[in-house]
Amino acid sequence: MAEVFAKYDIKAPETGNALSAPGPFNLMFATQIGPWADSQAFLRPETAQSLITNFKKLLNFNGEKLPFAAANIGMGFRNEIAPRNQLLRVREFEMGEIEHFLDPQNKDHIKFDLVKDLVVPLFKGEDQLANLEPI
Repeated sequence: MAEVFAKYDIKAPETGNALSAPGPFNLMFATQIGPWADSQAFLRPETAQSLITNFKKLLNFNGEKLPFAAANIGMGFRNEIAPRNQLLRVREFEMGEIEHFLDPQNKDHIKFDLVKDLVVPLFKGEDQLANLEPI
C-alpha cells in the first residue's frame, strides 16, 4: 500500500509530510480494569452499538413483535486526533438515545391514529437564537 502513496506522491497540504500507509486504528478506548495489568477492557465509542448488537434480546423482550422502541443512556468515549501537541485525545460524552425498530414490510402501528395529525414545531438554529417562531 505504501507504494501506491509513493507513486501518487500524496502529501499533507500544510506540512508537506508524506501520507503514511494505512494501519489498524481502534476507535475503542482501551483501559485496564481490576488489580492485574493483563485485565484489559474497552470503553464503548458510541451508545448506539449496544442497541443494535442487542436487537435479538430486545425483540425477545418485546414478545417477538415489531414495532418497538428501546432507550439507552450511558457514557461514550472517543479517541480523536488532537489538533495540538498530543497525537490523541480522549473525549467523554454522556449520551442518550431512543431507537425505533419496525418491520420494513409492514409499517402499520395500532396507535398511529393518535399521532397522525400531530405537528411537531422545529427551529432552525439561527431562528432559535433570534427568538423567532418555530416552523
